[in-house]
Amino acid sequence: MPEASIVDLPAPRRGGARQRLLTALTEALVERVGDFEIADVARRASVSVGLAYHHFGSKAGLLAALIDDFHDRHDAVANQRLDGALPWAERERARLEATIVFMYADPLAAVLMGPLSGSAEAMAVEAARRRAMVELAAHNIAHGQRMGFIDPAIDPTLAGAAIMGGIRQAVATALSSPTPPPKERVIAQIWAFIAGGLGLPTEDSRDG
Repeated sequence: MPEASIVDLPAPRRGGARQRLLTALTEALVERVGDFEIADVARRASVSVGLAYHHFGSKAGLLAALIDDFHDRHDAVANQRLDGALPWAERERARLEATIVFMYADPLAAVLMGPLSGSAEAMAVEAARRRAMVELAAHNIAHGQRMGFIDPAIDPTLAGAAIMGGIRQAVATALSSPTPPPKERVIAQIWAFIAGGLGLPTEDSRDG
């Protein structure tokens, strides 16, 4: 897989008080393992508590905005346009690799998939995001079927849901471990799961 097929990880947006608050909240959540106080976040961002409420309305609103921001950055990686000349399996393995690299690199991923995964804010945002991701995965699988790479008897929507759910649970399990496994091992095992479900070769084409 050419390295150029994976874009650089998108950096958190910088700017005014709103973005400073989101950056400060990320720091607080990582340090306090999913817990935070809005006064502490405002102090870290060098703004008043009143300004924090002005931008986000409430503590829940601040958290929901951060979760949305994280998913925007994740989507920029997961939905990036890759080289259309690559075979379907090679292109999608590159997409998986980019996704896992992003999750391992972003400190917020472990918090959102762990301590905050059951919060009302995370569940509300992720429900809509998950539906969109399954739809995109189903569309992508259907495209692979039209190109002749995937068995046409496979239901794209069911397969997309299984793949998206499997990726999320596998990454959440890996990141919650006291010693997370190497990301290369996670990529290889998840790809073996995807390839097996779609009837694709499981060997790493880059090693061939």
